[in-house]
Amino acid sequence: MIMNSILSCVTCQANSALGGSDAIGWSIFFLLVCILLVVSMVVFFIARIAVRSRKYALLEEAEMLAELQQSH
Repeated sequence: MIMNSILSCVTCQANSALGGSDAIGWSIFFLLVCILLVVSMVVFFIARIAVRSRKYALLEEAEMLAELQQSH
């Protein structure tokens, strides 16, 4: 009962007298977990791309400096 009041909105709480109120609470929790997983994966891959691009930019800059020093 406490889980439903934490996880459900006002509309779902009003309908808790009907059967399946536990299912409503758990479905809201499940959807919240799905949304958090998707958002965390998007953030993870954006951060991964940023780190890789910075790494390769630094390597490319080092190669250009080495070429420049060899030509002088």
